[in-house]
Amino acid sequence: MDQFGMGLREPVFSFTIPSIHDDMVLDCRIYHPVHFLHDGHEALSAWGKKGAIIAHPYAPFGGSYDDPVVEAVATEILKQGFVVGLFNFRGAGTSNGKTSWTAKPELADYISFAGFFVHYLHGLEPPISTSSPPPTRALSDHTLTPIQSTLTVPRSPSDLSQDTSMILILGGYSYGSLIASHLPPTKTILERFADAAVGTAEAEICLRAQHLSQQWNKETQRDSIHRCGRSSHDRDIKNPSISVAFGGEETEPGSRRPSRESRRSVDRVRKSFDEARKHLSHHKRHSSEEEAAAIDPTLKAVNIPLPDTHYLLISPLLPPTSTLLTCFSNIGAIEKWKHHGSQSASGELNTSCESSLVSNPTMAIYGDHDVFISHRKLRKWAEGLVNKPGSRFQFHEIAGAGHFWHENGVEIQLRGFLKAWVQDLARGGGNKPRI
Repeated sequence: MDQFGMGLREPVFSFTIPSIHDDMVLDCRIYHPVHFLHDGHEALSAWGKKGAIIAHPYAPFGGSYDDPVVEAVATEILKQGFVVGLFNFRGAGTSNGKTSWTAKPELADYISFAGFFVHYLHGLEPPISTSSPPPTRALSDHTLTPIQSTLTVPRSPSDLSQDTSMILILGGYSYGSLIASHLPPTKTILERFADAAVGTAEAEICLRAQHLSQQWNKETQRDSIHRCGRSSHDRDIKNPSISVAFGGEETEPGSRRPSRESRRSVDRVRKSFDEARKHLSHHKRHSSEEEAAAIDPTLKAVNIPLPDTHYLLISPLLPPTSTLLTCFSNIGAIEKWKHHGSQSASGELNTSCESSLVSNPTMAIYGDHDVFISHRKLRKWAEGLVNKPGSRFQFHEIAGAGHFWHENGVEIQLRGFLKAWVQDLARGGGNKPRI
């Protein structure tokens, strides 16, 4: 029997965001590929804004972002140079709240993290090549803390065009794939965050994304500068993983709307950047006031072009299992988008699940020994989507694999197929006929 696992290395950031559904606190993690921590030349050659979100299985059955299948999928995608984002739905792990009966709050949870993730990827900057002359002033380490900030710049939605420089995978395993398959179009998601008002969960999410991307850019810039003075032997040494964990809020307490459940207010700092890299740098640290000034506390107006979005469904759930987990509710039939009292031009959050999977490059992977849905039913469902006019849906059936991927040899097959698929879409593929 295969054992999933070696697991993921430490995340670069562990943090919390509020759900746009009701401000429920959600635990999140960001992982960066190894080349992001390597020498500037290697990082530049592999640079690209590529990211993937993998949602976890049903929380009442033990699902969380620590699920071994989620970690295996995330690890394989991470190896292909993608930034990976994981989060816990409400009621999972240490996220607040309880699992809902309808999955509508969970859909909003996913949208919340997707909004954060796209803004975070957009804010990342390529590393500085060590062959380039260093700037006149180096930035120093500092420990992350929540920023007391005010929102003064309204973020107006602009003409969203396709951004071929950003590749986004919206995925999930089991229950996570059910939620991912009901996501609204990426354009609709971004519109929700485009004009975030002061004190809303949307504004808080955008600020956190801006803050963390600025922090990462600052640290990589400093490390690139320090490598300029090191020998080639020293530059070959793998950088230690940065790992920073914190919670709290970005905005002042008086500016935030009240939550339906009490919020966390104490920061959780597990490792600071200077601790992670203390053997690489011994320069003098700036004062806390100077360090805080290095991160801009004001939400900036940004224009985020539409990413090239792909969907990844691992062991997808179909009726009657999916309807039982959602009490026969229509997941997509959530209330209309509410932008501070008015409706979005995009209308309802509701989107056709089938239409979205057909119109966007989608890969479904399942085993022919799934205990919840027969392989005949899964194959009929998948072939039906493939045969629709203009379909961009693909699927791959792995012989001998069950829903939990415990069978001998199936993990290797899953990883191998994921590797080939991710490499293909990174080269511009993903629209081929059924594999």
